[in-house]
Amino acid sequence: MTSSATIYEVAAAANVSVRTVSRYLNDPNCVSKKTSALIVGAMQALKYRPSIAARSLKGVKTNLIGVVSDRITTSPDSFELIKGLQLAAKQQGKRLLIAESGGSDEDIPSLIDELIEHRVDALIFATHFHRPIDAALLERADDLRMVLLNCYAQRGELPAVVPDDEQGAREGLAHLYELKHKRVVVFELYPDMRATQLRHKGYLKAAKDHGAPEPIFVQGSQGGSPDDEFAAIDALVGEVLRVHKPTAIVAGNDKMAARIIQCLHKRQIAVPDEVSVLGFDDHPMLVHATDPPLTSVKLPYLQMGMRAAQLACDPSQTGKVKERCDVQTRASVAGVASGGRR
Repeated sequence: MTSSATIYEVAAAANVSVRTVSRYLNDPNCVSKKTSALIVGAMQALKYRPSIAARSLKGVKTNLIGVVSDRITTSPDSFELIKGLQLAAKQQGKRLLIAESGGSDEDIPSLIDELIEHRVDALIFATHFHRPIDAALLERADDLRMVLLNCYAQRGELPAVVPDDEQGAREGLAHLYELKHKRVVVFELYPDMRATQLRHKGYLKAAKDHGAPEPIFVQGSQGGSPDDEFAAIDALVGEVLRVHKPTAIVAGNDKMAARIIQCLHKRQIAVPDEVSVLGFDDHPMLVHATDPPLTSVKLPYLQMGMRAAQLACDPSQTGKVKERCDVQTRASVAGVASGGRR
């Protein structure tokens, strides 16, 4: 009869990581004699017996890709990341094992240990919005091929797939300039977000490229939590209309754009005949729910997920990959010459 003790209990009793125990089980010579003695002592005390089937897998690929995320499985904004991962993994004969931390960095090391115990061939770390991460969180997976998705290491030491927020913002505003808009107000997301910083640069670059007036920037995200993030939008829209008289408004995301359109309707301002509205994300549940349908810069989550899975299977690829963010044109944007507000 096999013991009920687990590798996690052995690791805890020996005061070493699960990864170290796993390495010992694969090859006792790959750890120090002192560590080996601790592990053996713990195994004997707990009457732990390693699985013969598991040990026989040494050197054999499992065709599993492990995914650790903060909350992509519970965020409706991120489901296309998962879809892209699944599509590309299937194309390469791989399967996914997904573990989620719920936003707690403290849980990430143990989740990585669990995926290592399942002998994944590679590991992807994914976040639900574009941000930097501390590579030290992932150091226990040093022996695995590691790819970052929708995030990047501060020093660029790991391959990463991210959206090209700067390019998307540049082309989004360029689209408005080409339609003769000169008074544009940008409602930005929180200033500490990497996407906000990159898009700000993109908007300024578009103005310079077109010899056009720079947009007016206002802080659209003002609440302390997602529940009240846009609580001040109505008052802000009123102030912007009174002070700046824009022909177009650019929103930090589609949720904000939908609220702005509501605020304009409330004031009996026609979209796009008086004010055009451009969103960012191309959220499938929002862009066709607004009246009129929302023109938006698409975050390429499907392509990003596919690229990350491909990179996970190709150790020769390094560096950061930026996926294009393309403008998806719909009825919320129109040219000034065709009746835009003057």
